[in-house]
Amino acid sequence: MKKNDLILIIAALLLLIPIALIIIGSKDGDKALVKRDGKIIDVIDLSKDGIYTYESESGYNKVEVINKEIRVIEADCPGHDCVNKGFIKRNNESIICLPHKFEVTISSNDEGYDVVIQ
Repeated sequence: MKKNDLILIIAALLLLIPIALIIIGSKDGDKALVKRDGKIIDVIDLSKDGIYTYESESGYNKVEVINKEIRVIEADCPGHDCVNKGFIKRNNESIICLPHKFEVTISSNDEGYDVVIQ
């Protein structure tokens, strides 16, 4: 192995290790904040499975909670990006439906610290 190869491997590890620690260290959320036009319209407890429907003049979004995870299962928006996102469960993850100005964001009752800077 050449010296340059070793330097490249060490540099890659130094970049990847902090990213892996952030992903592993992120915690699951306790609740989902449902927003329309940036305003909270509902707070869903992720410990209770269920289906919720949100309607507005621009359309509807149907949300499902299963095993402390949440997803949009149905919407009448053109692209269905919100439906295709799938389940989310980690703190601060979001599903956004731009045509309906609809958003589901995972939150935690124990916010704690996101980042510690020295």
